[in-house]
Amino acid sequence: MLRKRLTRENLNKWIDGLIASGLRVVAPVREGGLTLFRPITSSTEIAADYTKTDLPFKEWLFPPTEVILHYRIVDGEPVLEDPEVDATKTVALFLRPCDAAAIPILDSVFGGDYEDEFYMTRRRNLTVVGLSCTEPQPECFCTAVGLSPTSEAGSDILLTPIGDEFLVEVLTEKGEQLVNQQPDLFADASDLTKEQVTEQAIAKMVRKESLPTFAETYADLFEHPVWEEIARKCLGCGVCAYSCPTCHCYDIVDEATLFEGVRCRNWDCCGFALFTLHASGHNPRPTQAHRYRQRVLHKFAYFLQTYGQNMCVGCGRCVIKCPVGMDIYEVVQKIVQACERVGV
Repeated sequence: MLRKRLTRENLNKWIDGLIASGLRVVAPVREGGLTLFRPITSSTEIAADYTKTDLPFKEWLFPPTEVILHYRIVDGEPVLEDPEVDATKTVALFLRPCDAAAIPILDSVFGGDYEDEFYMTRRRNLTVVGLSCTEPQPECFCTAVGLSPTSEAGSDILLTPIGDEFLVEVLTEKGEQLVNQQPDLFADASDLTKEQVTEQAIAKMVRKESLPTFAETYADLFEHPVWEEIARKCLGCGVCAYSCPTCHCYDIVDEATLFEGVRCRNWDCCGFALFTLHASGHNPRPTQAHRYRQRVLHKFAYFLQTYGQNMCVGCGRCVIKCPVGMDIYEVVQKIVQACERVGV
């Protein structure tokens, strides 16, 4: 791993140089009262003081909606056409460690047994420049799921602010290529460490207690009445899934006229009543308690069993976005208490 240092002035020069080289550079910007990841044409457009974007970065790898097939009828016969897949070389700037750590989780899903061409094309052409957190928010709990405000997971380069400059940790070959585009801007950083920054950031967090997983115990909890108690407030609105950096459920629909149409993939949510509704009218998850149970156990049991890692990165977006104040950190604590009551 290469370690460099970068002044704030040279950071802006580096970003402007990346843009001038023809790369698409995506960074957090203010847009319509929100903070979102959007393409920039200058380093001055970046919302440099942002703490967390309103939507996670995942929309750049897994868009809310995308066309996956064109079809039309020609002389009475169907003609299928693949859409062009976005292969633009992209640099994503200033992802917080929680957003960056979500990318390997999505990689497991879309690049595992079956490689999703749309996702993987974008992923192969993406370089991630992470930005360590120095001011964690009250809803943050990354340390509770095995991460930290300065985690390197998912980043090709990690920037950590130290005083008036940045420690630059070059973690992958992709990251090294970016640094080598303008090597004169970077200096040696053998005397810089981020341990103090990490300790200070963790000290500011109010949610530090590690959350357990339920990969070995969920069967004993499956019919526990705690799910009814927890889900009583849930509206099934889906804002938790849509604001989550790792949720990846989708639906596929056809939008067509008589002679042509498109097949689209759209974000979906396991909390929606229609998500598992069968054509017969049967729904294997008929109540909100069943659906909320699926959400929690997917993140803290099923995903861990399948891929060997948690599906929650502790960003807390679902906590602050929920209109009725449901809090997954507190929910897991309640489940722990339920485990203790049944002796699990």
